[in-house]
Amino acid sequence: MAAILTADIVGYSTLMGSAEEDTHRRVCAEIRRLCRDIARSGGQVFGIAGDGVIAEFSSAVEAVTCALRFQTNCQRRTAAVSADRRILFRVGIHAGEIMVKGDQIGGTAVNIAARLEPLADPGGILISATVYDQVSQRLPSAFACVGERRLKNIREPVMLYAACAKTVPTGADVHTPPQRSKRSSGDDRRDYRPVLAVLPFRALHRSRSDTYFAEGMIDDIIRALSGLKDLLVISRSSTAGFKLIPVDMRRAFHELDADYVLHGSLRRHGDALRLTVELANQGGVIWADRFDGMLGSVFEMQDAIALRVASIVAPHLRSHELARAHRKRPDSLTAYDLTLQALSLIHRLERTSFIEARRLLEQASVCDAAYAPAYSHLASLGMQWIGQGWSDDENADCLAASHAAQMAIERDPSDAVGLSIYGHLQSYLFCDYNGAHEYFKRALAAGPSCASAWAYSGLTLGYTGETARAVVHAEHAVRLSPLGVDAFWLEHYLSQAYYLAGRYPDAITWGRASAAKGANNASNLRCLIASLVAAGHRAEARLVACQLLECIPEYRVRMFRSRTPLRGQVRDLFATQLLEAGIPD
Repeated sequence: MAAILTADIVGYSTLMGSAEEDTHRRVCAEIRRLCRDIARSGGQVFGIAGDGVIAEFSSAVEAVTCALRFQTNCQRRTAAVSADRRILFRVGIHAGEIMVKGDQIGGTAVNIAARLEPLADPGGILISATVYDQVSQRLPSAFACVGERRLKNIREPVMLYAACAKTVPTGADVHTPPQRSKRSSGDDRRDYRPVLAVLPFRALHRSRSDTYFAEGMIDDIIRALSGLKDLLVISRSSTAGFKLIPVDMRRAFHELDADYVLHGSLRRHGDALRLTVELANQGGVIWADRFDGMLGSVFEMQDAIALRVASIVAPHLRSHELARAHRKRPDSLTAYDLTLQALSLIHRLERTSFIEARRLLEQASVCDAAYAPAYSHLASLGMQWIGQGWSDDENADCLAASHAAQMAIERDPSDAVGLSIYGHLQSYLFCDYNGAHEYFKRALAAGPSCASAWAYSGLTLGYTGETARAVVHAEHAVRLSPLGVDAFWLEHYLSQAYYLAGRYPDAITWGRASAAKGANNASNLRCLIASLVAAGHRAEARLVACQLLECIPEYRVRMFRSRTPLRGQVRDLFATQLLEAGIPD
Protein backbone atom coordinates (compact mmCIF):
# COMPACT_ATOMS: atom_id res chain seq x y z
CA MET A 1 0.00 0.00 0.00
CA ALA A 2 1.15 3.52 -0.80
CA ALA A 3 -0.26 6.99 -1.28
CA ILE A 4 0.32 8.48 -4.72
CA LEU A 5 0.50 12.24 -5.27
CA THR A 6 0.34 13.71 -8.76
CA ALA A 7 0.77 17.44 -9.37
CA ASP A 8 0.60 19.45 -12.56
CA ILE A 9 0.92 23.15 -13.42
CA VAL A 10 -2.29 24.84 -14.57
CA GLY A 11 -2.10 26.23 -18.13
CA TYR A 12 1.54 25.32 -18.63
CA SER A 13 1.48 25.73 -22.43
CA THR A 14 -0.17 29.14 -22.18
CA LEU A 15 2.36 30.31 -19.61
CA MET A 16 5.24 29.19 -21.83
CA GLY A 17 3.74 31.06 -24.77
CA SER A 18 4.86 34.39 -23.33
CA ALA A 19 8.19 35.23 -21.66
CA GLU A 20 9.35 31.67 -22.22
CA GLU A 21 12.76 31.98 -20.56
CA ASP A 22 11.43 33.68 -17.43
CA THR A 23 8.52 31.23 -17.21
CA HIS A 24 10.85 28.26 -17.54
CA ARG A 25 13.01 29.60 -14.73
CA ARG A 26 10.01 30.14 -12.44
CA VAL A 27 8.50 26.74 -13.29
CA CYS A 28 11.78 24.98 -12.48
CA ALA A 29 11.93 26.83 -9.17
CA GLU A 30 8.41 25.71 -8.23
CA ILE A 31 9.13 22.11 -9.24
CA ARG A 32 12.24 22.16 -7.04
CA ARG A 33 10.22 23.50 -4.11
CA LEU A 34 7.63 20.76 -4.57
CA CYS A 35 10.32 18.06 -4.72
CA ARG A 36 11.92 19.46 -1.57
CA ASP A 37 8.57 19.44 0.27
CA ILE A 38 7.99 15.86 -0.85
CA ALA A 39 11.39 14.80 0.51
CA ARG A 40 10.81 16.63 3.81
CA SER A 41 7.48 14.83 4.18
CA GLY A 42 9.01 11.38 3.70
CA GLY A 43 7.94 10.91 0.08
CA GLN A 44 9.88 9.77 -2.99
CA VAL A 45 9.62 11.37 -6.42
CA PHE A 46 9.27 8.81 -9.21
CA GLY A 47 8.84 11.12 -12.16
CA ILE A 48 9.27 14.75 -13.17
CA ALA A 49 7.83 16.02 -16.44
CA GLY A 50 8.29 19.60 -17.62
CA ASP A 51 5.20 20.69 -15.72
CA GLY A 52 4.39 17.93 -13.27
CA VAL A 53 5.53 15.48 -10.60
CA ILE A 54 4.46 12.03 -9.42
CA ALA A 55 5.49 10.86 -5.95
CA GLU A 56 4.92 7.98 -3.56
CA PHE A 57 4.35 8.26 0.21
CA SER A 58 4.12 5.51 2.80
CA SER A 59 0.95 7.06 4.27
CA ALA A 60 -1.93 9.20 3.07
CA VAL A 61 -1.41 11.59 5.99
CA GLU A 62 2.11 12.37 4.78
CA ALA A 63 0.91 12.92 1.22
CA VAL A 64 -1.99 15.23 2.14
CA THR A 65 0.07 17.17 4.68
CA CYS A 66 2.74 17.73 2.04
CA ALA A 67 0.15 18.88 -0.52
CA LEU A 68 -1.53 21.25 1.96
CA ARG A 69 1.78 22.79 2.95
CA PHE A 70 2.96 23.23 -0.63
CA GLN A 71 -0.33 24.66 -1.96
CA THR A 72 -0.64 27.10 0.93
CA ASN A 73 2.90 28.38 0.49
CA CYS A 74 2.48 28.49 -3.29
CA GLN A 75 -0.59 30.72 -2.90
CA ARG A 76 1.37 33.02 -0.60
CA ARG A 77 4.28 33.27 -3.03
CA THR A 78 2.09 34.06 -6.05
CA ALA A 79 -0.49 36.33 -4.39
CA ALA A 80 1.15 39.47 -5.79
CA VAL A 81 1.73 38.02 -9.28
CA SER A 82 -0.67 38.97 -12.06
CA ALA A 83 -3.22 36.30 -12.95
CA ASP A 84 -1.79 35.70 -16.44
CA ARG A 85 1.69 34.95 -15.00
CA ARG A 86 0.67 33.09 -11.85
CA ILE A 87 1.96 29.51 -11.47
CA LEU A 88 -0.63 27.28 -9.80
CA PHE A 89 -0.75 23.53 -9.34
CA ARG A 90 -3.54 21.00 -9.36
CA VAL A 91 -2.93 18.01 -7.05
CA GLY A 92 -4.57 14.57 -6.98
CA ILE A 93 -3.99 11.95 -4.27
CA HIS A 94 -5.10 8.31 -4.06
CA ALA A 95 -3.94 5.37 -1.94
CA GLY A 96 -3.75 1.70 -2.89
CA GLU A 97 -1.53 -1.09 -4.14
CA ILE A 98 1.22 -0.13 -6.57
CA MET A 99 3.71 -1.99 -8.71
CA VAL A 100 7.38 -1.00 -8.64
CA LYS A 101 9.74 -1.95 -11.45
CA GLY A 102 13.16 -0.38 -11.29
CA ASP A 103 12.63 3.34 -10.94
CA GLN A 104 9.08 3.24 -12.33
CA ILE A 105 5.74 2.74 -10.55
CA GLY A 106 2.38 1.72 -11.92
CA GLY A 107 -0.94 0.14 -11.09
CA THR A 108 -4.52 1.23 -10.57
CA ALA A 109 -3.63 3.51 -7.63
CA VAL A 110 -1.28 5.50 -9.86
CA ASN A 111 -3.89 5.70 -12.64
CA ILE A 112 -6.59 6.97 -10.28
CA ALA A 113 -4.30 9.64 -8.79
CA ALA A 114 -3.41 10.79 -12.31
CA ARG A 115 -7.13 11.00 -13.24
CA LEU A 116 -7.96 13.01 -10.10
CA GLU A 117 -5.41 15.75 -10.67
CA PRO A 118 -7.01 17.36 -13.79
CA LEU A 119 -10.36 17.51 -11.94
CA ALA A 120 -8.96 19.62 -9.08
CA ASP A 121 -9.43 23.37 -9.00
CA PRO A 122 -6.39 25.54 -9.79
CA GLY A 123 -4.40 25.68 -6.56
CA GLY A 124 -6.58 22.88 -5.16
CA ILE A 125 -6.22 19.30 -3.92
CA LEU A 126 -8.57 16.47 -4.84
CA ILE A 127 -8.44 13.21 -2.87
CA SER A 128 -10.26 9.90 -3.17
CA ALA A 129 -12.58 8.48 -0.51
CA THR A 130 -9.83 5.97 0.35
CA VAL A 131 -7.51 8.85 1.28
CA TYR A 132 -10.29 10.81 2.99
CA ASP A 133 -11.04 7.89 5.33
CA GLN A 134 -7.39 7.83 6.42
CA VAL A 135 -6.88 11.58 6.96
CA SER A 136 -10.21 13.18 7.86
CA GLN A 137 -9.88 12.42 11.57
CA ARG A 138 -6.16 13.14 11.75
CA LEU A 139 -5.76 16.44 9.93
CA PRO A 140 -7.73 19.49 11.06
CA SER A 141 -8.23 20.61 7.46
CA ALA A 142 -11.37 21.55 5.55
CA PHE A 143 -12.67 18.70 3.37
CA ALA A 144 -15.64 19.11 1.04
CA CYS A 145 -17.43 16.20 -0.64
CA VAL A 146 -17.40 16.67 -4.42
CA GLY A 147 -19.43 13.56 -5.18
CA GLU A 148 -18.86 10.45 -7.29
CA ARG A 149 -17.05 10.70 -10.61
CA ARG A 150 -16.43 8.15 -13.32
CA LEU A 151 -12.77 8.16 -14.29
CA LYS A 152 -11.33 7.08 -17.60
CA ASN A 153 -10.41 3.36 -17.70
CA ILE A 154 -11.55 2.89 -14.06
CA ARG A 155 -14.48 0.47 -13.76
CA GLU A 156 -16.20 1.76 -10.63
CA PRO A 157 -17.04 5.41 -9.87
CA VAL A 158 -14.82 7.09 -7.26
CA MET A 159 -16.07 9.34 -4.45
CA LEU A 160 -14.01 12.53 -4.36
CA TYR A 161 -13.23 15.15 -1.71
CA ALA A 162 -11.57 18.54 -2.01
CA ALA A 163 -8.99 19.49 0.63
CA CYS A 164 -8.73 23.25 1.04
CA ALA A 165 -5.18 24.34 1.72
CA LYS A 166 -6.20 27.90 2.45
CA THR A 167 -8.59 26.93 5.25
CA VAL A 168 -6.32 24.81 7.41
CA PRO A 169 -7.40 25.96 10.89
CA THR A 170 -4.14 25.68 12.85
CA GLY A 171 -0.72 27.02 12.12
CA ALA A 172 0.74 23.74 13.37
CA ASP A 173 -0.28 21.82 10.26
CA VAL A 174 0.65 24.20 7.48
CA HIS A 175 3.36 26.59 8.46
CA THR A 176 6.38 28.11 6.82
CA PRO A 177 9.36 27.51 9.12
CA PRO A 178 10.82 30.64 10.64
CA GLN A 179 13.66 32.33 8.85
CA ARG A 180 16.98 31.13 10.16
CA SER A 181 19.60 33.75 10.68
CA LYS A 182 22.53 33.59 8.31
CA ARG A 183 26.09 33.69 9.51
CA SER A 184 27.57 37.12 9.26
CA SER A 185 30.59 37.62 7.06
CA GLY A 186 33.97 39.01 7.92
CA ASP A 187 35.56 39.44 11.30
CA ASP A 188 32.25 39.59 13.20
CA ARG A 189 31.29 36.08 12.16
CA ARG A 190 30.59 34.08 15.30
CA ASP A 191 31.97 30.78 14.07
CA TYR A 192 35.28 31.00 12.23
CA ARG A 193 35.11 27.43 10.96
CA PRO A 194 34.34 26.72 7.29
CA VAL A 195 30.98 25.04 6.69
CA LEU A 196 30.78 21.96 4.46
CA ALA A 197 27.64 20.38 3.02
CA VAL A 198 27.82 16.85 1.56
CA LEU A 199 25.05 16.34 -1.00
CA PRO A 200 23.66 12.85 -1.71
CA PHE A 201 25.70 10.95 -4.25
CA ARG A 202 23.75 10.09 -7.40
CA ALA A 203 23.36 6.62 -8.86
CA LEU A 204 23.94 6.92 -12.61
CA HIS A 205 21.94 3.79 -13.42
CA ARG A 206 18.94 5.17 -11.46
CA SER A 207 17.86 1.77 -10.14
CA ARG A 208 16.15 2.01 -6.77
CA SER A 209 18.72 -0.18 -5.00
CA ASP A 210 21.69 1.77 -6.35
CA THR A 211 20.05 5.10 -5.49
CA TYR A 212 19.53 3.93 -1.92
CA PHE A 213 23.13 2.73 -1.68
CA ALA A 214 24.47 6.01 -3.09
CA GLU A 215 22.49 8.05 -0.57
CA GLY A 216 23.54 5.94 2.38
CA MET A 217 27.26 5.70 1.76
CA ILE A 218 27.87 9.43 2.41
CA ASP A 219 26.94 8.88 6.06
CA ASP A 220 30.40 7.66 7.01
CA ILE A 221 32.09 10.48 5.11
CA ILE A 222 30.06 12.99 7.12
CA ARG A 223 30.74 11.17 10.39
CA ALA A 224 34.48 11.22 9.77
CA LEU A 225 34.54 14.89 8.79
CA SER A 226 32.25 15.82 11.70
CA GLY A 227 34.98 14.74 14.10
CA LEU A 228 37.25 17.55 12.93
CA LYS A 229 37.15 20.49 15.32
CA ASP A 230 38.07 23.02 12.63
CA LEU A 231 35.26 22.08 10.26
CA LEU A 232 31.50 22.50 10.66
CA VAL A 233 29.61 19.82 8.71
CA ILE A 234 25.92 20.04 7.86
CA SER A 235 24.03 16.85 8.80
CA ARG A 236 23.21 14.26 6.14
CA SER A 237 19.48 14.51 6.76
CA SER A 238 19.55 18.22 5.95
CA THR A 239 20.95 17.58 2.48
CA ALA A 240 18.67 14.62 1.65
CA GLY A 241 16.21 16.82 -0.24
CA PHE A 242 18.85 17.55 -2.89
CA LYS A 243 18.76 13.98 -4.18
CA LEU A 244 15.55 14.50 -6.17
CA ILE A 245 16.56 17.26 -8.55
CA PRO A 246 19.55 18.22 -10.70
CA VAL A 247 22.35 19.72 -8.63
CA ASP A 248 21.80 23.46 -8.26
CA MET A 249 24.96 24.70 -6.59
CA ARG A 250 23.71 28.24 -6.03
CA ARG A 251 20.65 26.87 -4.24
CA ALA A 252 22.79 24.51 -2.14
CA PHE A 253 25.10 27.32 -1.02
CA HIS A 254 22.15 29.61 -0.27
CA GLU A 255 19.82 27.21 1.54
CA LEU A 256 22.53 25.42 3.52
CA ASP A 257 24.61 28.56 4.14
CA ALA A 258 27.70 26.56 3.23
CA ASP A 259 31.23 27.59 2.29
CA TYR A 260 31.95 24.31 0.50
CA VAL A 261 29.75 21.68 -1.15
CA LEU A 262 30.83 18.10 -1.86
CA HIS A 263 28.82 16.09 -4.38
CA GLY A 264 29.36 13.17 -6.68
CA SER A 265 28.00 10.17 -8.54
CA LEU A 266 28.14 6.41 -8.15
CA ARG A 267 28.33 3.81 -10.89
CA ARG A 268 28.07 0.17 -9.81
CA HIS A 269 28.59 -2.84 -12.08
CA GLY A 270 28.28 -6.06 -10.12
CA ASP A 271 30.68 -5.65 -7.19
CA ALA A 272 32.75 -2.98 -8.94
CA LEU A 273 32.28 0.63 -7.85
CA ARG A 274 33.31 3.92 -9.39
CA LEU A 275 32.83 7.16 -7.45
CA THR A 276 33.27 10.54 -9.11
CA VAL A 277 33.51 13.37 -6.56
CA GLU A 278 33.70 17.16 -6.81
CA LEU A 279 34.37 19.74 -4.12
CA ALA A 280 33.28 23.30 -4.88
CA ASN A 281 33.16 26.68 -3.26
CA GLN A 282 31.11 29.61 -4.52
CA GLY A 283 33.83 30.38 -7.05
CA GLY A 284 33.56 26.98 -8.73
CA VAL A 285 35.04 23.47 -8.57
CA ILE A 286 38.28 23.38 -6.58
CA TRP A 287 38.91 19.64 -6.65
CA ALA A 288 37.58 16.61 -8.52
CA ASP A 289 38.67 13.00 -8.45
CA ARG A 290 37.61 9.46 -9.29
CA PHE A 291 37.77 6.47 -6.95
CA ASP A 292 37.58 2.89 -8.21
CA GLY A 293 37.12 -0.12 -5.98
CA MET A 294 35.10 -3.16 -5.11
CA LEU A 295 32.00 -3.34 -2.94
CA GLY A 296 34.03 -4.79 -0.10
CA SER A 297 36.37 -1.76 -0.08
CA VAL A 298 33.64 0.88 0.15
CA PHE A 299 34.78 2.07 3.58
CA GLU A 300 38.37 2.55 2.44
CA MET A 301 37.03 4.66 -0.45
CA GLN A 302 35.02 6.75 2.00
CA ASP A 303 38.12 7.31 4.14
CA ALA A 304 40.12 8.43 1.11
CA ILE A 305 37.44 10.95 0.12
CA ALA A 306 37.09 12.26 3.68
CA LEU A 307 40.85 12.72 4.07
CA ARG A 308 41.20 14.48 0.73
CA VAL A 309 38.31 16.87 1.43
CA ALA A 310 39.64 17.66 4.90
CA SER A 311 43.08 18.45 3.51
CA ILE A 312 41.60 20.94 1.03
CA VAL A 313 38.95 22.61 3.19
CA ALA A 314 41.09 22.88 6.30
CA PRO A 315 44.72 22.47 5.18
CA HIS A 316 46.13 22.68 8.69
CA LEU A 317 44.29 19.54 9.77
CA ARG A 318 46.49 16.51 10.09
CA SER A 319 45.63 12.99 9.07
CA HIS A 320 46.02 11.74 12.66
CA GLU A 321 43.19 14.05 13.79
CA LEU A 322 40.95 12.50 11.16
CA ALA A 323 41.98 9.09 12.45
CA ARG A 324 41.08 10.18 15.99
CA ALA A 325 37.57 11.06 14.85
CA HIS A 326 37.27 7.89 12.76
CA ARG A 327 34.45 5.62 13.94
CA LYS A 328 34.49 1.84 13.85
CA ARG A 329 33.23 0.21 10.68
CA PRO A 330 30.58 -2.50 10.52
CA ASP A 331 31.89 -5.89 9.57
CA SER A 332 28.68 -6.44 7.63
CA LEU A 333 27.23 -4.17 4.95
CA THR A 334 23.90 -5.81 5.75
CA ALA A 335 23.90 -4.33 9.26
CA TYR A 336 24.69 -0.94 7.78
CA ASP A 337 21.84 -1.23 5.27
CA LEU A 338 19.30 -2.45 7.85
CA THR A 339 20.13 0.48 10.14
CA LEU A 340 19.56 2.98 7.32
CA GLN A 341 16.19 1.37 6.59
CA ALA A 342 15.20 1.58 10.26
CA LEU A 343 16.09 5.27 10.50
CA SER A 344 13.83 6.06 7.54
CA LEU A 345 10.94 4.50 9.49
CA ILE A 346 11.58 6.09 12.88
CA HIS A 347 11.01 9.64 11.67
CA ARG A 348 7.44 8.81 10.67
CA LEU A 349 6.44 8.69 14.35
CA GLU A 350 3.90 5.93 13.78
CA ARG A 351 3.52 2.98 16.13
CA THR A 352 3.66 0.38 13.35
CA SER A 353 6.74 2.05 11.84
CA PHE A 354 8.48 1.95 15.23
CA ILE A 355 7.75 -1.74 15.59
CA GLU A 356 9.21 -2.46 12.16
CA ALA A 357 12.21 -0.20 12.85
CA ARG A 358 12.92 -2.07 16.09
CA ARG A 359 12.82 -5.36 14.20
CA LEU A 360 15.29 -4.06 11.61
CA LEU A 361 17.69 -2.71 14.25
CA GLU A 362 17.58 -5.96 16.20
CA GLN A 363 18.27 -7.83 12.97
CA ALA A 364 21.20 -5.47 12.28
CA SER A 365 22.68 -6.22 15.70
CA VAL A 366 22.45 -9.93 14.94
CA CYS A 367 24.11 -9.50 11.53
CA ASP A 368 27.00 -7.58 13.09
CA ALA A 369 27.16 -7.71 16.88
CA ALA A 370 29.99 -5.13 16.87
CA TYR A 371 28.07 -2.46 14.92
CA ALA A 372 27.46 0.29 17.50
CA PRO A 373 24.89 2.49 15.62
CA ALA A 374 22.34 -0.33 15.58
CA TYR A 375 22.39 -0.35 19.41
CA SER A 376 22.43 3.44 19.86
CA HIS A 377 19.43 3.87 17.58
CA LEU A 378 17.64 1.05 19.42
CA ALA A 379 18.14 3.08 22.60
CA SER A 380 16.86 6.25 20.92
CA LEU A 381 13.83 4.40 19.59
CA GLY A 382 13.10 3.12 23.11
CA MET A 383 13.11 6.66 24.54
CA GLN A 384 10.81 7.92 21.80
CA TRP A 385 8.51 4.93 22.31
CA ILE A 386 8.14 5.92 25.97
CA GLY A 387 7.81 9.62 25.15
CA GLN A 388 4.99 8.94 22.70
CA GLY A 389 3.04 7.19 25.45
CA TRP A 390 3.09 3.81 23.71
CA SER A 391 4.86 1.85 26.46
CA ASP A 392 2.86 -0.74 28.38
CA ASP A 393 5.77 -1.38 30.77
CA GLU A 394 7.95 1.71 31.20
CA ASN A 395 10.35 0.07 33.64
CA ALA A 396 11.12 -2.75 31.24
CA ASP A 397 11.42 -0.37 28.28
CA CYS A 398 13.73 1.94 30.27
CA LEU A 399 16.02 -0.95 31.11
CA ALA A 400 16.02 -2.19 27.51
CA ALA A 401 16.91 1.28 26.18
CA SER A 402 19.64 1.67 28.80
CA HIS A 403 21.11 -1.74 27.94
CA ALA A 404 21.15 -0.91 24.22
CA ALA A 405 22.83 2.46 24.84
CA GLN A 406 25.48 0.82 27.04
CA MET A 407 26.15 -1.81 24.36
CA ALA A 408 26.62 0.97 21.80
CA ILE A 409 29.29 2.91 23.69
CA GLU A 410 31.07 -0.29 24.71
CA ARG A 411 31.42 -1.10 21.01
CA ASP A 412 32.43 2.41 19.97
CA PRO A 413 33.36 4.78 22.81
CA SER A 414 34.23 7.59 20.36
CA ASP A 415 30.97 7.76 18.37
CA ALA A 416 29.41 11.19 19.03
CA VAL A 417 25.87 10.08 18.21
CA GLY A 418 26.05 7.07 20.50
CA LEU A 419 27.53 9.11 23.34
CA SER A 420 24.88 11.82 23.01
CA ILE A 421 22.06 9.28 22.97
CA TYR A 422 23.47 7.64 26.09
CA GLY A 423 23.72 11.03 27.80
CA HIS A 424 20.14 11.92 26.88
CA LEU A 425 18.95 8.57 28.18
CA GLN A 426 20.62 9.20 31.56
CA SER A 427 18.97 12.62 31.73
CA TYR A 428 15.50 11.88 30.33
CA LEU A 429 14.82 8.43 31.78
CA PHE A 430 16.87 8.44 34.98
CA CYS A 431 17.27 12.17 35.83
CA ASP A 432 21.04 11.70 36.22
CA TYR A 433 21.92 15.17 34.96
CA ASN A 434 25.54 15.23 36.14
CA GLY A 435 26.26 11.90 34.50
CA ALA A 436 24.54 13.08 31.32
CA HIS A 437 26.73 16.19 31.10
CA GLU A 438 29.87 14.04 31.20
CA TYR A 439 28.69 12.03 28.20
CA PHE A 440 27.72 15.20 26.32
CA LYS A 441 31.24 16.56 26.86
CA ARG A 442 32.65 13.37 25.37
CA ALA A 443 30.18 13.53 22.48
CA LEU A 444 31.04 17.12 21.60
CA ALA A 445 34.76 16.36 21.82
CA ALA A 446 34.33 13.40 19.47
CA GLY A 447 31.98 15.21 17.05
CA PRO A 448 31.92 19.01 17.27
CA SER A 449 29.45 19.09 14.36
CA CYS A 450 27.14 16.43 15.79
CA ALA A 451 23.65 17.97 15.88
CA SER A 452 22.41 15.28 18.30
CA ALA A 453 25.09 16.17 20.85
CA TRP A 454 24.18 19.86 20.77
CA ALA A 455 20.45 19.16 20.85
CA TYR A 456 20.43 16.60 23.66
CA SER A 457 22.84 18.61 25.78
CA GLY A 458 20.53 21.60 25.32
CA LEU A 459 17.60 19.58 26.60
CA THR A 460 19.46 18.65 29.77
CA LEU A 461 20.56 22.24 30.32
CA GLY A 462 16.90 23.19 30.14
CA TYR A 463 15.92 20.50 32.66
CA THR A 464 18.46 21.88 35.13
CA GLY A 465 17.41 25.51 34.72
CA GLU A 466 20.32 26.74 32.57
CA THR A 467 17.89 28.11 30.03
CA ALA A 468 20.17 30.64 28.30
CA ARG A 469 22.76 27.95 27.52
CA ALA A 470 19.93 25.59 26.52
CA VAL A 471 18.82 28.08 23.88
CA VAL A 472 22.38 28.46 22.56
CA HIS A 473 22.83 24.69 22.23
CA ALA A 474 19.43 24.17 20.61
CA GLU A 475 19.98 27.00 18.14
CA HIS A 476 23.32 25.52 17.14
CA ALA A 477 21.72 22.08 16.64
CA VAL A 478 19.16 23.59 14.25
CA ARG A 479 21.99 25.38 12.45
CA LEU A 480 23.77 22.06 11.91
CA SER A 481 20.67 20.26 10.62
CA PRO A 482 18.25 22.81 9.17
CA LEU A 483 16.49 20.84 6.44
CA GLY A 484 16.57 17.13 7.26
CA VAL A 485 13.79 14.66 7.89
CA ASP A 486 14.79 14.84 11.56
CA ALA A 487 14.66 18.66 11.63
CA PHE A 488 11.27 18.61 13.35
CA TRP A 489 12.90 17.07 16.43
CA LEU A 490 15.55 19.77 16.60
CA GLU A 491 12.92 22.48 16.06
CA HIS A 492 10.94 21.01 18.93
CA TYR A 493 13.98 21.04 21.20
CA LEU A 494 14.56 24.70 20.31
CA SER A 495 10.88 25.43 20.99
CA GLN A 496 11.18 23.82 24.42
CA ALA A 497 14.34 25.79 25.20
CA TYR A 498 12.52 29.02 24.34
CA TYR A 499 9.53 27.98 26.48
CA LEU A 500 11.74 27.31 29.49
CA ALA A 501 13.48 30.65 28.92
CA GLY A 502 10.10 32.41 28.95
CA ARG A 503 10.33 33.38 25.27
CA TYR A 504 6.82 32.18 24.43
CA PRO A 505 6.39 33.78 20.96
CA ASP A 506 9.63 32.12 19.80
CA ALA A 507 8.54 28.84 21.41
CA ILE A 508 5.24 28.99 19.51
CA THR A 509 6.94 29.82 16.21
CA TRP A 510 9.30 26.86 16.39
CA GLY A 511 6.66 24.55 17.87
CA ARG A 512 4.41 25.24 14.90
CA ALA A 513 7.30 24.69 12.49
CA SER A 514 8.03 21.33 14.12
CA ALA A 515 4.37 20.29 14.07
CA ALA A 516 4.15 21.06 10.35
CA LYS A 517 6.74 18.32 9.70
CA GLY A 518 6.11 15.92 12.60
CA ALA A 519 2.42 16.22 13.36
CA ASN A 520 2.41 13.13 15.60
CA ASN A 521 5.24 14.22 17.91
CA ALA A 522 3.50 14.13 21.30
CA SER A 523 6.36 15.90 23.08
CA ASN A 524 6.20 18.85 20.70
CA LEU A 525 2.41 19.06 20.91
CA ARG A 526 2.62 19.21 24.71
CA CYS A 527 5.21 21.99 24.61
CA LEU A 528 3.23 23.90 21.97
CA ILE A 529 0.09 23.67 24.13
CA ALA A 530 1.93 25.03 27.18
CA SER A 531 3.50 27.83 25.14
CA LEU A 532 0.15 28.86 23.62
CA VAL A 533 -1.53 28.94 27.03
CA ALA A 534 1.37 30.93 28.47
CA ALA A 535 1.03 33.46 25.63
CA GLY A 536 -2.75 33.72 26.05
CA HIS A 537 -3.69 31.83 22.85
CA ARG A 538 -6.10 29.45 24.56
CA ALA A 539 -8.31 28.77 21.54
CA GLU A 540 -5.39 27.46 19.49
CA ALA A 541 -4.07 25.61 22.54
CA ARG A 542 -7.37 23.70 22.78
CA LEU A 543 -7.14 22.78 19.08
CA VAL A 544 -3.61 21.43 19.56
CA ALA A 545 -4.81 19.58 22.69
CA CYS A 546 -7.46 17.86 20.55
CA GLN A 547 -4.72 16.90 18.10
CA LEU A 548 -2.66 15.39 20.94
CA LEU A 549 -5.65 13.38 22.19
CA GLU A 550 -6.34 12.13 18.67
CA CYS A 551 -2.77 10.83 18.52
CA ILE A 552 -2.89 9.36 22.04
CA PRO A 553 -6.53 9.11 23.23
CA GLU A 554 -5.50 7.75 26.63
CA TYR A 555 -3.07 10.59 27.37
CA ARG A 556 -3.49 12.26 30.77
CA VAL A 557 -1.67 15.04 32.61
CA ARG A 558 -0.72 12.60 35.36
CA MET A 559 1.29 10.69 32.71
CA PHE A 560 3.23 13.88 32.05
CA ARG A 561 3.89 14.45 35.76
CA SER A 562 5.17 10.90 36.25
CA ARG A 563 7.51 10.90 33.26
CA THR A 564 8.80 14.46 32.68
CA PRO A 565 12.37 15.31 33.68
CA LEU A 566 11.22 18.89 34.39
CA ARG A 567 11.29 19.71 38.09
CA GLY A 568 9.47 21.70 40.76
CA GLN A 569 7.55 24.82 39.79
CA VAL A 570 8.42 24.45 36.10
CA ARG A 571 6.81 20.99 36.02
CA ASP A 572 3.76 22.16 37.96
CA LEU A 573 3.20 25.19 35.71
CA PHE A 574 3.53 23.06 32.58
CA ALA A 575 0.98 20.58 33.96
CA THR A 576 -1.44 23.41 34.82
CA GLN A 577 -1.17 24.76 31.27
CA LEU A 578 -2.01 21.33 29.84
CA LEU A 579 -5.07 21.17 32.07
CA GLU A 580 -6.18 24.66 30.99
CA ALA A 581 -6.09 23.53 27.35
CA GLY A 582 -8.39 20.60 28.09
CA ILE A 583 -6.04 17.65 28.60
CA PRO A 584 -7.70 15.44 31.27
CA ASP A 585 -5.89 15.01 34.55
